[in-house]
Amino acid sequence: MMNQNENKNLRRFLIDTDTGSDDVWAVIEALRATEVARVEAITVVCGNLPLDLCVKNAMLAVDAAGTYAPPVYRGMEHPLCNPVDFYAPEVHGEDGLGGMNLPPSPRPVESKHAVDAIIDLVMANPGEIEIVTCGPLTNLAVALQKEEKLADNIKKVWILGGSASGTGNMTPYAEYNVYVDPEAADIVLQAGMDTLWVTWDSAVGDTEITPEELAAMQDSEASAALFCARCSRTLREYYRETYGRESFAVIDSMVMTAALFPEIMEGTFQAGCTIELTQGEKRGCFSMEPEAQPNATICPAVHVEDFKRNLFALLGVGS
Repeated sequence: MMNQNENKNLRRFLIDTDTGSDDVWAVIEALRATEVARVEAITVVCGNLPLDLCVKNAMLAVDAAGTYAPPVYRGMEHPLCNPVDFYAPEVHGEDGLGGMNLPPSPRPVESKHAVDAIIDLVMANPGEIEIVTCGPLTNLAVALQKEEKLADNIKKVWILGGSASGTGNMTPYAEYNVYVDPEAADIVLQAGMDTLWVTWDSAVGDTEITPEELAAMQDSEASAALFCARCSRTLREYYRETYGRESFAVIDSMVMTAALFPEIMEGTFQAGCTIELTQGEKRGCFSMEPEAQPNATICPAVHVEDFKRNLFALLGVGS
């Protein structure tokens, strides 16, 4: 286990997650990147699954990483303005881990609320904390509303959200994380922080995990790789039944790998972005105008070979 003070030059991450199966890949990646970053905390938000299940899975992901155990905090249970939750058991399984149905981690969850944990960590370490968000942005939005100086003290926010192509994976216009809580996404977008949005477009095509790559994980003796392969069973079935293909995307791993290894990003650009908040078919649409005053950096793609090399190395799978 890495000593917390072993390398003071490590980047310092806070991960905000709605821990379904692809989030598990992202959390495990970050915790195993011990030469790159230190995960100072994991805050959990409702999204893919009911909040308590997301918390349970975050704890299990920490255990599966096999490195060190940052504190895990329970956060917002529902979107800011919409009483409807958008759970996705058909994508991740009823347990969020492809039907592994594991008992809870023996470690306790922290008593502090995730919103307060975000505020306290950032304000105690001004300009040092990078936040990586893998789910709806509710926790971060509430923290920004509660502490008016928070935005000025966050080093950078890496967001899996939005779409550079104008199409989504939740509706024809909206990507899931933004659609679930567009008001929260808008608060984050307008806060004036250094935000980099790794959009849903980055997780399609050759970035998907192939049957051959999955087999390599399953044949591996690496426990982290085996855990990721097993927890993705329902996700694989969903891709097979919905899209008719055997490859599948671990979408949240895109933002985490990009945050850990920014050199994998391709085609990044700055844009003036807006989010549709009105009720209707375009609610949650993430729009951008490259000619407008920029308020975000957009990453629509990654270098496939570099992405997969880094991902599988962190999971312990040989090339």
